[in-house]
Amino acid sequence: MSETLTLEQQDSAPDVSLIQPPRGRTQLRYGLAIFCGAFLLFQVQLILGKYLLPWFGGAASVWTACMLFFQLLLLAGYAYAHFLSSKLNRQTQFKVHVVVLGLSASLIVLGAFFWKAPLLPGPSWRPTSVDFPVKHILQLLLVAVGLPFLCLSASAPLLQSWFALVRPDQSPYRLYALSNIGSLLGLATYPFLVEPQLPLHVQAWSWAAAYLVFIVCAIACAWDMRRVAFVRPAAESEAVFPPSRSVQTLWFLLPAMASLMLLATTNLMCQEVAVVPFLWVLPLSLYLISFIICFENPRWYVRGLFQVLLAISLPLALLVLLSGINAPIVRQILLLSTILFTCCMVCHGELARLKPHLGYLTRFYLLVSAGGAAGGMFVALVAPRIFTGFLEFHLGLIGCVILAIFAVARDQQSWWYWNKPYWGGVILLGLFLAPEFMWRHARLADIQYEMHRWHYYPLLATLAVWVILTIVRNRDRRSAYQRFNSAQLASVGIAVALAASLYMQVGFDKLREIRRDRNFYASLLIRRGTLHSIELRHGQTSHGSQSSDQPREPTLYYARHHGIGLFMQEEAACPPRCALQYGIIGMGVGTLAAYGRAGDTFRFYELNPQIIAYSTGRVPYFTYIRDSPAKIEIVPGDARLSLEREFSETGSQNFDVLIIDAFNSDSIPVHLLTKEAFGIYLEHLRGPESVLVFHISNRMLDLSPVVATLAAYNHLSAVRLHNPRGTDLADKSDWILLAHNRDALAFNSFLGHLDSLPVADPRMLWTDDYSNLFRVLRLH
Repeated sequence: MSETLTLEQQDSAPDVSLIQPPRGRTQLRYGLAIFCGAFLLFQVQLILGKYLLPWFGGAASVWTACMLFFQLLLLAGYAYAHFLSSKLNRQTQFKVHVVVLGLSASLIVLGAFFWKAPLLPGPSWRPTSVDFPVKHILQLLLVAVGLPFLCLSASAPLLQSWFALVRPDQSPYRLYALSNIGSLLGLATYPFLVEPQLPLHVQAWSWAAAYLVFIVCAIACAWDMRRVAFVRPAAESEAVFPPSRSVQTLWFLLPAMASLMLLATTNLMCQEVAVVPFLWVLPLSLYLISFIICFENPRWYVRGLFQVLLAISLPLALLVLLSGINAPIVRQILLLSTILFTCCMVCHGELARLKPHLGYLTRFYLLVSAGGAAGGMFVALVAPRIFTGFLEFHLGLIGCVILAIFAVARDQQSWWYWNKPYWGGVILLGLFLAPEFMWRHARLADIQYEMHRWHYYPLLATLAVWVILTIVRNRDRRSAYQRFNSAQLASVGIAVALAASLYMQVGFDKLREIRRDRNFYASLLIRRGTLHSIELRHGQTSHGSQSSDQPREPTLYYARHHGIGLFMQEEAACPPRCALQYGIIGMGVGTLAAYGRAGDTFRFYELNPQIIAYSTGRVPYFTYIRDSPAKIEIVPGDARLSLEREFSETGSQNFDVLIIDAFNSDSIPVHLLTKEAFGIYLEHLRGPESVLVFHISNRMLDLSPVVATLAAYNHLSAVRLHNPRGTDLADKSDWILLAHNRDALAFNSFLGHLDSLPVADPRMLWTDDYSNLFRVLRLH
């Protein structure tokens, strides 16, 4: 900024006095432009994320890849703002920015002309293979919204730097808080107001119209800056000292760790629930709220309070979330949200304490943005390549603790330097009592087992003894360790205990592990099960198992005596000449192939290539497909896109039975349960005797109202095979069979296994433009 002022001096005539517009009008103009830009910035993220999600199989990593793009463009926007404000004079800044804004508007108009709606790439841009999905997503987003998003990203730091020139008597940091409020409203209104009410193409047109309003406001601010002659007194600029390297390093690391925790937490939520805008919005909203609190008023971030909450959240994360304890969906989301918010408050609170002089404003925002992009790149690009599980959450927790310790250690007035012996004891006592509180008041009955499994109490007892002995030794002034106090030793002990516990948790999980893999679509685990079996798991959900004693016998959801097993055996009872054509969306371990007969064809559609490899390698882990007498065909890629492509190229597959088995995971692909997807399924059936089968076993979501509504909309008969009173996993399997002809579902073997379907509800008719996850949540 000091360089900017020099250019301003060169740009202004020496005899021109200070000219300023009325204060209220200036604040309104800049506030409106910054608020509008921030609102649109986050609305467009959700619009494009929802639009692209079905193109890549509804995988949780689609949003992670989108977030990476937006963080990289945010960094580019901040770099653009820094360049304009520090290298160019006022006249040139005005001209360059107006030209860039005009180009961005032109690209939106061209997109609307070629794609029939702005922002939304046409069908010809859909992926044709499953290779390099992150690269493809980044390319799509760059073409769709690259330059407009760059302009929106640059608006907050650039307009704040201009405001500092026009109104040097006012702090621009409150505009930063206003920017975050606009971002928060953009997020909060989408899942509750925009998404349920407006189709995607209407959302895109509305956004484009609002973007034109933003352009008008931004040009008005640029005109203000251009015509105001302002020279800052030289004495004031000489008093500014550049921030140290350690401070600038924290400008980068603190937002990087907060960004890492944001995306890691979002990944955990989405893999266990569903990949929907609400679960994108909630973590991102908490992230922004922490920014607003910390930058609106420095007194709102109470260091002692939030660092104590961070310490309390560590056993919460360690003992509840990473231990694999099953909990209701609301409790899981609340716990993850609490941990994320605490980590973000500590990171952003310490960042706000390091705010620089206005002369280094754009450099500060540039490093903050670079840190956020670095955290996003680690989660989206690096972590899937170096980790086989979601270990970035572990690293984020450890990183937040280390940065919090480093930040207070830099401040000579912080609690880090309180030489009070009891302080370390208070810290350790809190860690002792936190699990006890969770056991008694949060109804987490398995906590005590987890205590013993990780040796939690012996580990803390050892640390407590170490702290006490060190305190006693420090009472001797001649001790070499006099410079350490109990608070410092206890804090370092917490970091060491956290790292050790996380390491033990990962080691414990490996005891039953045979193989673990992670790619863009999921983190998969093959582990030893019970009774000489192995199973495939994704998160807390099993996708099938196989027994070594009876390798051809279907298990779990697919057992012969329940659900799909009863139906498949009835289908196989027809004469040998009636070879059947089966389509199966979702392969799992290929268990359904065990029902195949010679002459039958089983055509599997599987999104994740790693799952295909488990059953088709030279030495497969699961042999259902290899041992099946039926003809096996495997189609890689998203099933819906594959079925659409097949219908347009070769016509209907003429399936006698089409099984949609993609919903037993708690993270469901919503785009496979829409009215449009249902129409595609019907196109591929042979005739009125053909059967559609939906597998909707799910701990978190009750999908039966959605399927019942789709059946009624398409005038199909429906039968539900369900036994919720069972204790075995197979007993709890939930299947819905649909057909045009009611007689195709009239089997005597179904008696005793039938369950009622809910009444069709027009509000439960999901489409590609609308779906409502709240209505199908299991809250208990």
